Amino acid sequence: MDLAQFDLKEAANSGITVELAHPVTGEILEDEKGNNLVIKVLGKDSAKWNQTAKRIQAKNANKYRNGKVPEAEVERSLREILAECTVSWSNIVYNEEALKCNKENALMLYEKRSWIAEQVLEAAADRANYFLA
Repeated sequence: MDLAQFDLKEAANSGITVELAHPVTGEILEDEKGNNLVIKVLGKDSAKWNQTAKRIQAKNANKYRNGKVPEAEVERSLREILAECTVSWSNIVYNEEALKCNKENALMLYEKRSWIAEQVLEAAADRANYFLA
């Protein structure tokens, strides 16, 4: 078997579309017109993900010299990586406002609705979502 065929980085750099599901029922969320709520995110093997993670790890290494990064900081760091790796979204409304897709709004959404961050992170971390056959 030729391992060169498993180029997940290229696919992760292109990103995937994550359909948001209701946090309790698991039903795919739709807007009033029946369009799915979707977020496009880069994968954990993408160059941007790795660059962002290294930058945050260096910051945390300087801040927490004992090597014990608090769990809350680890979670915040993951949300920051997700925000930077969020490429686009469709039909995302928060407090009756259609949100423009940018790092600030993505970070706010992931912080205020952790279930969204969890769904996007799970999809971004699943290499099967990026496998190019």
